[in-house]
Amino acid sequence: MITVLMPTYNCSEFIGDSIRSILFQTFKDYELLIIDDGSEDETESVVNSFSDNRIKYLKKSHSGLSETIDYGLRKASNELIARMDADDIAHPLRLEKHVNFINTHPGIDVLSNWYAVFKNDSINYIINRSISHNEIVKNLALHSDICHPSVMFKKSRIETLGGFTVIKEFDPFGDYVVWLRNKSKLKFYNLPEVLHYYRARENSLSNEALANRRDLIFKIQEPYFKNSLVDEFNLSADEEIIIRGWREYLYGDPKKSFSYWKELGIRLFIEPSLIAATILRALTQPIFKNLFGKRIPNRLGYYLKYFFPLEQKTIKEFRETLNSIKNVHN
Repeated sequence: MITVLMPTYNCSEFIGDSIRSILFQTFKDYELLIIDDGSEDETESVVNSFSDNRIKYLKKSHSGLSETIDYGLRKASNELIARMDADDIAHPLRLEKHVNFINTHPGIDVLSNWYAVFKNDSINYIINRSISHNEIVKNLALHSDICHPSVMFKKSRIETLGGFTVIKEFDPFGDYVVWLRNKSKLKFYNLPEVLHYYRARENSLSNEALANRRDLIFKIQEPYFKNSLVDEFNLSADEEIIIRGWREYLYGDPKKSFSYWKELGIRLFIEPSLIAATILRALTQPIFKNLFGKRIPNRLGYYLKYFFPLEQKTIKEFRETLNSIKNVHN
C-alpha cells in the first residue's frame, strides 16, 4: 500500500479532476491524503463530494508548500509516497508503473518520469528529461530533472534527510533545494514515459517564479557554484565551463555567458546551442525574460516533432485519460 500525497491551496476549480485521475488508476491499493493548506475557496466541499473511503482530507492553517508536504508525511500511513498536485492529472498507469519499478529496483530512492504540459485540454509540449541517476545529478547544476508533482519516494529516506521544509524565500523551488542538498545521498531515476500531465496556469506560483524570479534560482545555486562543479556534480572540465555559462545565461547576466564559453575556443563550434544562445543574448532583458518564461524552445520542439511516435502517443493517451476521468463518479 502507498500514500498519494496531494497538498492543495485554493484549487477548487481543478482538484476534482486531479482526484478522479487518482481514482482511475489501475493500481488501487493506496490512501489519497489531501492536505488543505488553509484554502479560502470551495476546496473542502469539492473534496467532500467524493465518497471513496481511500480519500483522507485534513485542513490546516496556511504555511506554504514545503511545510505542507512535511505535515502530510507525518500523517501518511505508508512508506512509499506518491506526490500529486491538485491541479494536475495523472496517467492511469502512473502508480502501477512506479510501484513495480520501485519494488524491482530497491536501490532507487526517488522515482519520477517524463511529463506533458497542457492547457485548455491540449498538450503544449513534452518534457523528456534525463533518465539515469548520474545524468539527473549533472543536470541539477542548472535545474531539476525530477517532476516533483509526479515523484515517488521512500518516506523514511526523505525524513531522515530533513524533509522538504526550506526557508520561505525558496518555497517556490523547495523540491530543487532538497534534491541539490541531498544529491550525494539519494538515488534518482526517471521512467522514460509520459505518465503525468502538468497544468499550465498563468497565475500559478511556479509559473510566476519561473518567469520572474530567475534571481532566486541563481541564489539557490550559489553555494554549489562556489566550489568545483567537477566535484559537486561529477562534470568534466568542459562541462563545467558550459554549465557556468548557461547559469549566467538562464538565471544571471546573459552577457556574461560568453566569458565562460569563449574558454572552449574552437570546441565552441561543436555546440550549436551555445552559438544560438550567444546570438540571442543581444535581446533586451524584458524580451529575454518573456521568452524564458514561455518555454519557447520546448514549444517549438514539440510542434516540430508533432507527428513523431512519442508526441502522437502522448496526445492520444491524454485525450483518453480526460474522457475516462469524466466518467469517474464522486
